[in-house]
This record gives sequence, C-alpha cells and structure tokens, in this order.
Amino acid sequence: MQEIFRKAIGKENLEVKVEKLKNENVSSMITIAEEARRMQDMMKMYSANGMGGMDMSDYGQTLVLNENNSLVQYVLENKEGEKTDMFCKQLYDLALLSNQPLPAEKMTEFVQRSNEIMMLLATK
Repeated sequence: MQEIFRKAIGKENLEVKVEKLKNENVSSMITIAEEARRMQDMMKMYSANGMGGMDMSDYGQTLVLNENNSLVQYVLENKEGEKTDMFCKQLYDLALLSNQPLPAEKMTEFVQRSNEIMMLLATK
C-alpha cells in the first residue's frame, strides 16, 4: 500500500499505515510526530523572518488509512485500477485538509479532482 501511495502522490518518504479505525466514515488522516511538528514550527518561524529554510512539510508525516472505509477497501482491492491514483491523491489531500489548509496550487488540484469524481458519479 505504501508504494502505491508514494507513486501516486510523488512522495518517496511518505509513511503509510493501514489500521482499523472505529468510525468507518473516516477514510484517512495524517499523524505528525511531535518532534516533526516542532521542527515545522521552527522552520516556519525562520522563513517568516526572511531566513529561508527547508520545506519540512512532509517530515515525520504518516498517512493512516482506515481499513474499515469503503474507499480504502476499494484501493486495497484495485491496486492497479484505472482510478486508483486519483483515489490515492484524494485520500491524501483529505487527510491533509483535516490538519491545515492546502496551498493554493494543491487546493486547485483537489477541487478539480473532486469535480472529476463527481462527474464520474453523475455519468453512471
């Protein structure tokens, strides 16, 4: 599963876990290690002060997929499916949105992908 998401999202260092969560309506979430969160805060402070810095937004992140969710089950069962990459990206972006707003470029991609998914549903 980790390789499928890494390939679809384009993040080679993304850690992915599949767990059974109580609420089947929650498809995915991002967890961030405490030291990674502190490092991200520190890097934001340095960049706000004009000191530049590395992009630490992916450091220490784990994408947790809910095995009880129907969409996650679809991805597990259709690893080579035509729409699997799109679903992986959507699951990842939904998890990110639960923590913070997406950057403008990523939000545009998310909205376009959401519209594409709705069109797929509308044409069935």
